[in-house]
Amino acid sequence: MSNLTGVDYDYSPSRWSNRSKDANEIIVWHTQTLKKETDLARTELRCILNIPVSDFNDHFIDIYLPKTCDPLNLENSFAKRAVKPVVFVYIHGGYWQYLSRAESAFMARSFCNENYIVISVGYPLAPQARMDQIIACVETSFSLILNWAKQHLFRVYVCGHSAGAHLAAILLSINWLEKYSIPKDTFGGFFLISGVYDLQPLVDTYINEPLRMTNEQAKSFSPMLYDSIFWSDLKYVPILCICGEYDPPSFHEQNKKFGAKLRNLGFHNAEIETLSNDDHFTVIEQLQTKKSVLTSKIMDLIEQCLLDDSKIKS
Repeated sequence: MSNLTGVDYDYSPSRWSNRSKDANEIIVWHTQTLKKETDLARTELRCILNIPVSDFNDHFIDIYLPKTCDPLNLENSFAKRAVKPVVFVYIHGGYWQYLSRAESAFMARSFCNENYIVISVGYPLAPQARMDQIIACVETSFSLILNWAKQHLFRVYVCGHSAGAHLAAILLSINWLEKYSIPKDTFGGFFLISGVYDLQPLVDTYINEPLRMTNEQAKSFSPMLYDSIFWSDLKYVPILCICGEYDPPSFHEQNKKFGAKLRNLGFHNAEIETLSNDDHFTVIEQLQTKKSVLTSKIMDLIEQCLLDDSKIKS
């Protein structure tokens, strides 16, 4: 893949970075950064790892807890409100064929220090799993997480990067109340970072080799092409559609189009933004630092939601 051209090149974010002309170096840096921070989180934080969801490979959930929370007595910690009623759930990227939970808790230390609960969602990867199976596994994981959050009156904030943003966007199309008895208030917001929402351009690229999607399948898996099936009850939640300045132009276009589509469908709290000086990888790496632009933006939205909730209750 050293001489990629056309659509292959357009959808290869590592080749558009301003930090290095060596695409492999960009990916190595990114993977090392995520792995290092996740390892630190697993060492320093109270966590519950490898919670099984199904028999699919890596279909597990990892939970990271604030230091105020006792992992051996969660119910008591929740009853005492030792944590804020916030569950930040991360869906990793990797074009549905790379990365895992082992690189997915790089934000846990900064978020748990704010007394938020952090959950990383694992899912099976191609070629061992088809796209429909990957999507179904993520939905199943969220049905468990949302039911758990509902029981404790927590709000769930969904964050996905790249392929993870695609999987997060599909969650907007599910009527959670009808299908799983999950009320809309269980959702706090969606943070869609550098996502791909129309998969049709990928069909004839190297990216699709392990996925093996047909044109019709790619169309059916593309939230950009959905219309009335979005769950209208979620129109009130804040949605961030964000990409980095040095994301490929194809990602900028998808980010703008999907954000605009949500707005046109009545999701008036959808924001579209480009973060300066970031590429496809550093934009999500920001979450490891509390004072970064992206982390501040997300935490401000969460804190505003908590404030609004407290006003309603009072």
